[in-house]
Amino acid sequence: MNQNATLADIVDELLDYANEDDERFVKAIIGLSPEIRSELLISDFLNAYQVYIYLFREIPDEMITDRLLLQPASSLEKGTLLEERGLVELMFLVQGESPIVQVRIEKDILATFKGKDAHRLAIRFAEEFE
Repeated sequence: MNQNATLADIVDELLDYANEDDERFVKAIIGLSPEIRSELLISDFLNAYQVYIYLFREIPDEMITDRLLLQPASSLEKGTLLEERGLVELMFLVQGESPIVQVRIEKDILATFKGKDAHRLAIRFAEEFE
């Protein structure tokens, strides 16, 4: 079996076990080896919403949820839009198992926040920036 088939099988098992329960999904991911977790968090087998739930352990607002559901987790290597706040964009990225939120104006990075509080800190920065 090739590596992608293995990851696909793991994700199928995770999703079957979680049965659309975000808490169960997070627990299932925690139970994986660090290497597999890191690979899944930036794969096409998960979407960006699932990665957000795992890394931040919270459910984002509805607009962010809708946006992240449409993005593959692989988009998180370069960044995917979380939300716009005035002139700035909050971009969600993943490095290893660390969530990162960058505050950007177009391609210029104004600030970068890392860790479980990254989204909240980026929001605070964006609000003060306005």
